[in-house]
Amino acid sequence: MNHLRRIVQALELYSKEVEANFGLTGPQLWALWELGQGGPMALKELAARMHLHPSTVVGVVDRLSAKNLVVRAEDPLDRRRVRVSLTAKGKTTLRKAPHPAQGRLVHGLRSMSSRQLSSLHRSLGRLVQIMEADDLEARFFFSPE
Repeated sequence: MNHLRRIVQALELYSKEVEANFGLTGPQLWALWELGQGGPMALKELAARMHLHPSTVVGVVDRLSAKNLVVRAEDPLDRRRVRVSLTAKGKTTLRKAPHPAQGRLVHGLRSMSSRQLSSLHRSLGRLVQIMEADDLEARFFFSPE
C-alpha cells in the first residue's frame, strides 16, 4: 500500500505544481511535450502517443488551442486530415515547463524488461478486478480531461 500511495502522491503533487506554475493540467503538458518531441501530427497520432482515445485528446487540444499554445492546420498531404502543431507561445512554454509526470511514468515503464512489465500488468490487472474497477474509464491522474 505504501508504494501505491507514494506513486499516487508523487503524481498528484507534481500535477498541482505544474498547474500552479504554468496554468497547464497534466494532460495539456503531456500533449505539448509529445508535440515538441514528434512535431506536427494528426490528432489520432497524438492520441496513440499519449495512450488515450482520440476523443479525449480533442478536448485537451481544444483547451491548448484556446490558450494559443497549439494550432490546427490542414494536412498538406491529405486535406481530409488535421494536424496539430505548437505555436511560438507553445514552444516557449514547453522550453520552460518540466517533463510531464505521466510521461515520466511511461518512460519508467519502458525501461523495464518485458518480463517485469508482464508481471506488473498481470498484478495490476488482478488488483483492478479485485476492486471491481474493470468498467471505469482510464483517465489522466487528477484531471477532469
